[in-house]
Amino acid sequence: MRWILATLVAVSFTFLLFGTATDSVSGNKAYYHRQMIENKIPAETGKSLKELDRISTALRVYLKQGDPRVLTPHFNENEVDHMADVYALFHLMRRLCVAATVVATTGFFALAKKFGVKEGLRSIGRAALALVATFLILGGGIAMNFTEAWYTFHTLFFSNKLWLMDPATDLMIKMLPEAFFFGMVKQIGLIMAVGLLIVASFAFLKGSKHEIK
Repeated sequence: MRWILATLVAVSFTFLLFGTATDSVSGNKAYYHRQMIENKIPAETGKSLKELDRISTALRVYLKQGDPRVLTPHFNENEVDHMADVYALFHLMRRLCVAATVVATTGFFALAKKFGVKEGLRSIGRAALALVATFLILGGGIAMNFTEAWYTFHTLFFSNKLWLMDPATDLMIKMLPEAFFFGMVKQIGLIMAVGLLIVASFAFLKGSKHEIK
């Protein structure tokens, strides 16, 4: 029972970390601006950095609100339709984050009540240690071949081919090249790694497992 609860809490917290990090990085104005410069997007698109910043703002607003009217001045119909699929994923992720918060909180209080706060935290930390190992293996695989991982992600989560864009006609693919997303994934991964290591450190808490609950 303890390990089931601890694993549920650790997995739920990991997903919550992922959702929070994804929302944070994808909504980071400075990140978009920096990537426009680093990837020489003004030269690629023929648009000024100021204009690209405005378009990037429209993308970030859309990811939060899902209103296609902010995109239509900048992107064609196929691009807007693809972003509708992206927003659906973000919306699902946010709903699952709420569920993960409930599961993690409920599970932790159940562990604390039955086994004590310190023993509950230690159990969660041990479960998180296993997740750290899984995270490192998965992260290493993605880092070694991001192109293949990115392709696999799209084939798994999108039921159409709208994401296969043409640089000759689609601004989005020129604005947001693979390097943009690789940088984003690295930032999300770093946030998750720090959070998981903190939780995993609970496995080494000192104190008697017979403490008063």
